[in-house]
Amino acid sequence: MELERIRNRLMDYRPSLAEADRGRSRAAVALVLYELAPEPPALLFIERAQHEGDPWSGQMAFPGGRWEPQDQDLATTATRETQEEVGLSLGPAVARLDDFEGARASGRHQLVVSPFVYTLEKRPDLFPNREVNSTVWVPLPSLLDPGSRRAYEFGPPEAGGPFASILYDRYTIWGLTYRILWNFLELLGADPPGPA
Repeated sequence: MELERIRNRLMDYRPSLAEADRGRSRAAVALVLYELAPEPPALLFIERAQHEGDPWSGQMAFPGGRWEPQDQDLATTATRETQEEVGLSLGPAVARLDDFEGARASGRHQLVVSPFVYTLEKRPDLFPNREVNSTVWVPLPSLLDPGSRRAYEFGPPEAGGPFASILYDRYTIWGLTYRILWNFLELLGADPPGPA
């Protein structure tokens, strides 16, 4: 699927948005795609650095982070955090996807994450900061390959696993990132693994 087709599929999408809630934090992430023909489009993921107290420490994610008062809107949050985390400047978003609730170990939904989609015409140089252990571009066909589907065990049995996941190279995509990815692939008309 070429970038132009992806943009056309997402252009008129009306996402399901969470209502404003003072009891929960807001965050935004960037789904960044680039295409170098004849190769298929690839999607950027980051591997979060290990930090004590971070419930998503060491996990695969999209670049992004929490909304700050100086951010004009959540799209600004996604672009600012992407610049900070991987040194990548983004233009306007192609689309906004559905909002997702993230839960910590307590199981309470304490965070609402808003994903935005961006496309690039060439692969950029990336400069990860201390929050990022590594970056990886994953070709879309690899995300859809049935051979990449796994059941992922995380934490004690009461954590509710196993969880649906996708394995690419040494990276396991699961949890909130997997749910956002599933929403994106479904909107493209693909038949990805079921939601986590």
